[in-house]
Amino acid sequence: MILVFGGTTEGKQVIELLERLQLPYFYSTKTEIKVTLGSVGMYRFGAFSNTELSAFIREHSIDCCIHASHPFATVLHKTIAEVFKQQEIPVFRLERAYPVRSTEPGVHYVSDYPAAIALLKEQYQQTTLMGLTGVQTIEKLSDYWKSNPSYFRILDRQSSIDIAVKSEFPLDQLILGYPNTSVSEEITLYKEKEIGVVLTKESGNSGSLSVKIDAAKAVGIPIIIIKKPSLPNYFQLVENRNSLESLLKTLKI
Repeated sequence: MILVFGGTTEGKQVIELLERLQLPYFYSTKTEIKVTLGSVGMYRFGAFSNTELSAFIREHSIDCCIHASHPFATVLHKTIAEVFKQQEIPVFRLERAYPVRSTEPGVHYVSDYPAAIALLKEQYQQTTLMGLTGVQTIEKLSDYWKSNPSYFRILDRQSSIDIAVKSEFPLDQLILGYPNTSVSEEITLYKEKEIGVVLTKESGNSGSLSVKIDAAKAVGIPIIIIKKPSLPNYFQLVENRNSLESLLKTLKI
């Protein structure tokens, strides 16, 4: 039995592959989402502790993990690595593609949220921020947006809105929806809201990072990008579905 951690574009790709190969699997996400599985898939949601994940592996005879969750799911990365390494079960990380890091003026890469806040405070006081880092980061960035005009784009679902409300972020400054997939749409948004600086994460091509960078450059505003965290060494990186399929066939899973 395969355990898939998803909730991403890559997760959907894994579902399609396993259904085509007719390999039984569990598809796991942290929060409940609408997901369509085929005849060999089962869905579960909820965060795992190390103890809970170990018990789930034993109960369902998990012999392989395909890790396709978000690159910034650092707690999950750590949990998966520790538990599966201890039980000597392989973890295949279906890694998304990332654009080459830009060295152009106005494109800033920072290591973490404190570094992003420090840069914003140092260079962009009273500048309208477009936050594209996700609803879970609103509270982390409150030291900036509470004293500077700011917008955040979050998913249009009640659970996300509830998190924003709990963080006391103004509802009229939320932009609900998925990332734009065209540069022109992103440019229109930046101009409409009179954005002066963009903050995003190094979320790869499937996270529309290139669109955000190109739109910011076109409008002539700076963009701050939080670098993706490193992955545990135990993960075996897989660059695409074809490579993953070959690995699964080799292991005869």
